[in-house]
Amino acid sequence: MSDNQVSAARERVLNAAERLFSERGYAAVTMRDIATTLGIRQASLYHHVPGGKEQLFIEVTERSFARHAAGLRSALEQAPADLREQLRAAAQWLLSQPPVDMARFFRSDVLAIGAEHEHRLVKVVYGALIMPIEELFEAAYQRGEIRLVDKKVSAILFLAAIESLHDIGRYSATPKPALGVDTVDLFLDGLRRR
Repeated sequence: MSDNQVSAARERVLNAAERLFSERGYAAVTMRDIATTLGIRQASLYHHVPGGKEQLFIEVTERSFARHAAGLRSALEQAPADLREQLRAAAQWLLSQPPVDMARFFRSDVLAIGAEHEHRLVKVVYGALIMPIEELFEAAYQRGEIRLVDKKVSAILFLAAIESLHDIGRYSATPKPALGVDTVDLFLDGLRRR
C-alpha cells in the first residue's frame, strides 16, 4: 500500500470512529462496531490503531475538539465586540456541527479511560469550547455589559443550552439557527418583560 492509500484508509477509520463515538459514547462503541461500519475485519483496525479503542477515542476526540476550537475562534473573531453578537456567532458555529454531548463526555466517556488521558482530554475540551466562552463573558463584564457571577458556570450553562438545541430542533418547526438566536436572547435577557 502506498502512503496515500494508508493515509486515506486511516482517515476513514478516524472518521468512522469519530461518528460512532459522537453518536453513542465511548462505552457503547466496540472495535467490532467500527470495523463493521468500515466493512473490514476487526483485526485490520489494529494495523491503524495499535493502541486499540482508548487510543482511537483519544485521537478522534483531540481531532474533533481541535476542529471545534478553530471554528469557534474563527466565528468569534468575525463577530463584532458585542456579547450578544458573539454568542450568536458561537451558537451558529456549534449548531452547524455534529452534537458534542458534553454531558455524556464528562459523566461517562472520560471516566472510562485512564486518569492520565482523562485529564488531558478535559483540558482539550476546556480549551476548545469552555474557555473561549468564558473569555467572552469576562470581556463583556470588563466593558460593563453584564454582571458576572461565575464565568465558568455561565460558559457551561450557555454551551449546554446551545447543545440541547440539536435534540430540541427535531421537535420544533423553528430552524436551528433561529433557535440559537432565541436562546442567546433568552440567556442574556431572561424571560421577564422589560
